[in-house]
Amino acid sequence: MPVKKNRFLLLYGSQTGQADAITEEIQDNSVTHGLECERHCLSQVEKKFTLEKETCVVIVTSTTGDGEPPDTALKFFRRLKKKTLPNDYLSSLNYALLGLGDSNYTNFCNAGKTLDKRLEELGAKRFYASGWADDAVGLEQAVEPWIEGLFPALLKFLSSQSSNLPDSCIKEEVFEIKSDSNGVVSDKNEQINSKALNGDFKETGTQDKNMTDSVVAQSDKPDSTPPSNEKKGEAMNGTKGLEKHFEDLTLTVTDGPSLRKSVPPLCDVAVTVPVLPPAYLSVCYDADQSMDQSPIHTSSSAVISKATIIRTDVLTSHEAVKKTLKLRLKIDDDFEYQPGDSVSVFCQNEEKEVEMLLKRLNVLEKADCTCRIELMKDTKKAKAAIPLHIPTITSLRNLFTYCIDIREPPKKAVIRLLVEETTNPQEKRRLQELCSKQGMGDYTSYIRNPEISVLDLLYAFPSCRPTVDRLIESLPKLQPRPYSACSSPLKTPGHLDIAFNVINIPESDGRTFARQGICTGMIDRLTTGIQRDVSMEEITDTKVFELQISPRSNQYFRLPSDISIPIIMIGPGTGVAPFVGFLQHRELQKLSPDFANQTFGETFLFFGCRNQSLDFLFKEELARLQKLGILSKLFVSFSRDIQSEDEPKYVQDNIYKNAEEVLDLIENKKAVIYVCGDAKNMAKDVNQSFMSILQEKKEMSESEAKSYIIKLRLDKRYLEDVWT
Repeated sequence: MPVKKNRFLLLYGSQTGQADAITEEIQDNSVTHGLECERHCLSQVEKKFTLEKETCVVIVTSTTGDGEPPDTALKFFRRLKKKTLPNDYLSSLNYALLGLGDSNYTNFCNAGKTLDKRLEELGAKRFYASGWADDAVGLEQAVEPWIEGLFPALLKFLSSQSSNLPDSCIKEEVFEIKSDSNGVVSDKNEQINSKALNGDFKETGTQDKNMTDSVVAQSDKPDSTPPSNEKKGEAMNGTKGLEKHFEDLTLTVTDGPSLRKSVPPLCDVAVTVPVLPPAYLSVCYDADQSMDQSPIHTSSSAVISKATIIRTDVLTSHEAVKKTLKLRLKIDDDFEYQPGDSVSVFCQNEEKEVEMLLKRLNVLEKADCTCRIELMKDTKKAKAAIPLHIPTITSLRNLFTYCIDIREPPKKAVIRLLVEETTNPQEKRRLQELCSKQGMGDYTSYIRNPEISVLDLLYAFPSCRPTVDRLIESLPKLQPRPYSACSSPLKTPGHLDIAFNVINIPESDGRTFARQGICTGMIDRLTTGIQRDVSMEEITDTKVFELQISPRSNQYFRLPSDISIPIIMIGPGTGVAPFVGFLQHRELQKLSPDFANQTFGETFLFFGCRNQSLDFLFKEELARLQKLGILSKLFVSFSRDIQSEDEPKYVQDNIYKNAEEVLDLIENKKAVIYVCGDAKNMAKDVNQSFMSILQEKKEMSESEAKSYIIKLRLDKRYLEDVWT
């Protein structure tokens, strides 16, 4: 069969579902432009597509770990990396590429940039400029304009291949709706408002010339909801308490902008919103059959194991700002890990939030009935398929508890859906603004940054009544949460330890109730009865709980195979966790006859916390390892303790203070540097500390110091395991 001239191949490499969702949007929009889009995951290379046989391809890929491609794209990347491929291997390919990343990490969009470079090396040609979306400021800020420009570029390229393409360009829905500073629709616009608010939207072939493409400047800090009687940072106790809280809730009226209210100029301009995605799922209930609530994680490509919590230690004082837990898990015999690896814990949404959401959606009475998730027979969605994380036979309670993330701030596509289900004109207008191109600043300020959930949004806009079918389509998969192993399989065979802070999120900034982190809160509640201070005697008769976990191997964040190489470990707070595993591993290696009479490299650990008496994590264990000589030197800093001005407050200060010793290890003994913890501040500050040391102690210029550190990274001697 001849190749269709209006066809293009759309590929995605996704770790958490972001790239997958973006390509779904591109696929949906391609239909309105008369284009035929064939969409595949990069894992389907040589099964569903052969890149060298294609002429037009669009690729969206994320970056994970220390700049690596997503797990699903590894085979694709390895295939293209082959040195035996000729320089003209992809000479017939024309492509557009969008990379997703986070600038808080050193290798920003590295997978996408590596792929971009390799495609060019193999002779492929760009028909549209590559884009780089930054999750640190909001992916949508780059994704939306990139997609907007993609279709004209696609149409121009494909039209050069064929004269049979439709003469079309991007269709956008422009709402000619204006309101005054109080959110009241003005009389002169009443007719067009009424028409637009009832779903008769104006579509234009191009952007209105009078409308700006610029992003709205961020507004002042939003108004907060009235404080509750709960202690700040603690979640409501029980569904009834939360329900009563919502009944009593009144949102503060202010003169400034907020989640519910905009001010000029935004409230005075026409806004451009995303195209409404077509409905494609339906829920069919069996009222006579109920379903047990049980964990279901059917869509994960990882091997899922069961682990039993046999011990829970509280590593911090009751007066500490953060509560840190250490779990000991009994693992299956075939579960393998090494110090430096992580473990993914499958979690569930909090029961009370699920209950409130189901009630808000008016389906609580059906929550435990067995239901079937089916494709709509008359859907207009191109190549519609039930998402892998949605089981076809389930109950709504199971679905919203174990499969769907109800906490993640709603994407603009979700808000666009909510617009259709909102009856109050002022509320409808505000939701239009929040998902519009012109309202980018407000979306960032009042939804993305404060991490507003869909439940918060529904209570902020009471006239919004979405159907449960549409939310199931739109909300993302509930992802497992990774935690670093803080043990060694040599030290504790058959067991694995993890440590983490319990996240508490207060009620404020549009969040209508206090809450805990999804996974850390789940574990905290699950283990309340067996939590023990580290000073307590061993408890032998304790209640046990099961978790579902999967291993996450960290290819490079491992101890050197050459035990004589020194290591410099930098990990404030829970960032110290993997290094406890490193040191315990070294302890057992020293006792092994396999390493008899061998010289072990020095081990330096830079640790930091707020207060020596409140949150010095693993204090006794580190002291024990130092006494045994396993830990050569321990450098500790306390940022909140009263101390002299010359005492280091943070790990980067301690590194700088001990610059001579650190430089000697790096330059003369080829030490490996490991950094674990916060990516936004700590990791950058540590990098800058090394820059300053090289500039001052080695008299390097800024560019020379930067090149030196880049070489350390390339040689895998400067390794990071950081998170935001």
